[in-house]
Amino acid sequence: MEFDTRGIPWISGFPIHETYSLLEQKVFHLISILNGSKESNKSIIIKKLTLTYEISEVSRLLLEISIQVRNNIELGIVSNYSSIHSLDSDVGLLFRDFGANPQSSIVLSFREACNKIIHTKHINFELENAKSLNDYEHLNSIVYLFGDFHEREWKAELNVKRFLETLVGNL
Repeated sequence: MEFDTRGIPWISGFPIHETYSLLEQKVFHLISILNGSKESNKSIIIKKLTLTYEISEVSRLLLEISIQVRNNIELGIVSNYSSIHSLDSDVGLLFRDFGANPQSSIVLSFREACNKIIHTKHINFELENAKSLNDYEHLNSIVYLFGDFHEREWKAELNVKRFLETLVGNL
């Protein structure tokens, strides 16, 4: 069914939304990449372009979102997309001393996920049916972050969709 937008006063020509925040736009882009990965990679022509940018864009957007959110948290700024009660939400697993005890994990909270994303030294992606980094079926919503704190290696297993759901309060 065609929906006629001509009678809506704030839409002239194309329905371009002008009032969302930059953070909301980044969340939309990131979830669109994750949700579209499977479909985009079905086409040989589109897959070539997708594989070039998919991992890079997910990495960039995760970092930009985390920096902005953690800055808001530190400044005490709470808005409709970032509420204080969500800071402890479970968004994955944290292996605090991954080098010495790789099996011991705790819940990765939303706030700690922001910190781990910002301080990550290396990121790995969960790829479906991967033959190589340039030949896989599609991205999954899990990323693995690696870094160190006080000379102890850590690993975080982040569920990106859960992270984004927490951020916006259930997409």
